[in-house]
Amino acid sequence: MANRVLKLLICGLLTFAIAQAQQAMPLARHPGDVIKYEIKFDGPNADRIKTVNAGLGIRGPIPKDQAGFSGGFGTNGPVGPSSPATFKVELTVPPNIATGDYYLGVNAHADEGSAGYSDGQDFNLPPVHIENPKMFTPPGIKVTPLP
Repeated sequence: MANRVLKLLICGLLTFAIAQAQQAMPLARHPGDVIKYEIKFDGPNADRIKTVNAGLGIRGPIPKDQAGFSGGFGTNGPVGPSSPATFKVELTVPPNIATGDYYLGVNAHADEGSAGYSDGQDFNLPPVHIENPKMFTPPGIKVTPLP
């Protein structure tokens, strides 16, 4: 009986592991890739939004082997609506971006005012993982005063 329970447990664990392995994990993005979003507003004043700016930013420190690399990037200026209260934005991953997980932020602009929206507070998306193979670790420095 114990042998049978053990076999059943092992089969269950294997089935679970295979199912987990088959779930589609988002692929890492790299410099030059274009990331696209459709942003829709609803509720009062949604039709008053004239433009949006969107950006992706890293939460946390830049890796030490990518000193001076950027931790964020965004649209190339304000984006107008593609249809009422709907905006399609494209963000191109720059060449000097640090490796890490990036989260979306959106700023919406109307004639009367503006509003900011953050991933994790106003909407929920999985982070975009960016990998950049470029590295730069600052060398040591020695400074000696001259006479």
